[in-house]
Amino acid sequence: MKKQITSLLIILTMSTAAFAEDSGERKTDETNFIPLVKYDYLSLDSQEIQSPGAGLVIKNDDVMFVGLYTRHSFTETPSDNYPDVYHSIDTLLDGKKNRHRYIGIFKSESDKPVAGGLNTFQAAAVYGYEVVHDGNFSLVLGGGLAASDFGIDRPNGEPWPVIPVPLIRMLYSSDLVDSKFEFLTSPNFSFTLGPKSQIRFTGDFRMDQLRDKRDIIFECSLGYRFLPADHEMGDFAGVALGFKNDNYGAFVPAEGDDEALEIHYYSVFGVIDLTILKISAGYAFGGRELYRDDKKNDLGDGYFVSVQGLYQF
Repeated sequence: MKKQITSLLIILTMSTAAFAEDSGERKTDETNFIPLVKYDYLSLDSQEIQSPGAGLVIKNDDVMFVGLYTRHSFTETPSDNYPDVYHSIDTLLDGKKNRHRYIGIFKSESDKPVAGGLNTFQAAAVYGYEVVHDGNFSLVLGGGLAASDFGIDRPNGEPWPVIPVPLIRMLYSSDLVDSKFEFLTSPNFSFTLGPKSQIRFTGDFRMDQLRDKRDIIFECSLGYRFLPADHEMGDFAGVALGFKNDNYGAFVPAEGDDEALEIHYYSVFGVIDLTILKISAGYAFGGRELYRDDKKNDLGDGYFVSVQGLYQF
């Protein structure tokens, strides 16, 4: 499959939306509104990328909605005259009723999102049923439809716009580990060891393609929370050290062919997390530019800084 729908925001926003639980007591059926802003900056020897963004999380006991817009600007024009400005739009609607699950995803990373054509966005609507709910374990199975240019052509040469996709969601929670596996055309796995301990180890893994080892996007960190989970002030602050393989894109230009542009880099980093303000920064190395799926350019080493702020209403 040329491009795949990914649940890119699901792991990320579960921790963001957990702000509602970590910052105090919440009434049953209360709806929380959490606006957020962020700024990411990556500086490598041969390229710099600035990525300001803003979004909104809406969450209650049964429904979570996440919308995020980010503008990525390249200091140097990418290879092969790819555009140097891209727009990312990520939205997720995740709802439940009893054992029924409903998921809607819309994602675009392009210089002309949506307006540039079918190849510049991906969307999916999925239904799942919780077939197992046994104490600490939950299993949801289902499926739905995804829309995009998947590289599957009809006899007339036009792309086949809609394909079926499966849904697998497994959750396990205990005092020792919180874990989640989700498959919606591509696998996502996350876990926290010692979720109620002040010292915790977390890992997030996802894979959208099968080209080489850099397609395994991951982040692992060892963190220390300043207060215990049951403290009257809540689990609101901590620090962490980690290692990750991260990427920008895949950015799909609207003009010309639809081969994507990606930026990959490794990083050793530190985090200061105050819930309403999270700052990450570290040494970036092994930077590379990947375009047309197999052409690579070395971008060198450097650093990255990421700042995220949010507040709950």
